[in-house]
Amino acid sequence: MILWYLMRALGMVALLVLTASTTLGALATLGRDPDGRLVRQLLHRTTAVVGLVALLLHIVTAVVDSYVAVPLSAALLPFGSGFRPVAMAIGVLGCYALAVTALSGWLRGRLAVTPHLAAWWRTIHASAYAAWVLSMAHGLLSGTDTHTWWGTATYAACGLAVAAALVVRAGAPVRRVPDGRGHLRLTTGPLR
Repeated sequence: MILWYLMRALGMVALLVLTASTTLGALATLGRDPDGRLVRQLLHRTTAVVGLVALLLHIVTAVVDSYVAVPLSAALLPFGSGFRPVAMAIGVLGCYALAVTALSGWLRGRLAVTPHLAAWWRTIHASAYAAWVLSMAHGLLSGTDTHTWWGTATYAACGLAVAAALVVRAGAPVRRVPDGRGHLRLTTGPLR
């Protein structure tokens, strides 16, 4: 039973930390202060790694725990679980979207070497939003704590945080700045 509680806690920790990473990622390029941007990007990457570790432990404890039968195949293939199959499938798809996001983030320096490739990189890395939405849906549909007052408050706070970050980012003007290699890149932030 201890693994069951640990799995639930790790799911919530993963949601909170990956929400922080998604929010920081949306805000990472805002502003002209290079130190502030550097700190936001560092926090974005750090929370992403911590969130990925929490998610991996959440998956491992779900598979190892015997309270609810979640076979390894259910952690890898959508609709492989007898326990809340739709919710579990959404979680698996969210993990795949998150894997694409993490891989693109890890390879950014190798992928975004020209303005054209940087645009492709941003499009691929934006799968983070799909991963986050799928993670929220997975938790809402499968989480046994979803209907508690604190579970509802957690999901609401996560949703509001990402929505607010997207509104701020959408309201920021887009500008072209030199990237240090003689190329211009698009960024957001105030035009001062």
